[in-house]
Amino acid sequence: MKARKRAIGYVCDIPVNGTDVTIGKEDQKLRILKHAAKENLDLVCIFEDELFTENPLDRPGVNKALNCGEEFDVLLVERVWALSRKMRELNPFLTRVDARRVPLVATSYLWDVVSQRVRRRYSEGPAERCRREARALAVARNSKRAA
Repeated sequence: MKARKRAIGYVCDIPVNGTDVTIGKEDQKLRILKHAAKENLDLVCIFEDELFTENPLDRPGVNKALNCGEEFDVLLVERVWALSRKMRELNPFLTRVDARRVPLVATSYLWDVVSQRVRRRYSEGPAERCRREARALAVARNSKRAA
């Protein structure tokens, strides 16, 4: 039987620009828990921050998640906005996530540009997976020949 994938989550109160509305951490946690149950993920931990800043790397909870000593297969957020609404601010964070070789998954499917770009970054269909594996095989063969 296949081992269940492990996940960590991240939440932060998200102010909705131009309004007095805040998307609360508790609501985000519930949505992350529901998603983890639906996808059969073991949720190891949910990290959180009190204050939202546009640069996620300035937040202690984000850094705790990135430096988490637990092994995990996916990083869950309720929406990408929990991290940032700007790709310029989000890219250094995504680079750190990529270094851990885990995808960032938003449990809510939003259509803003940042959400779509993150979704596309981590979506890999069968064709992309075949191309990636074929490239890796070709590189391995070429490195053997060069040696």
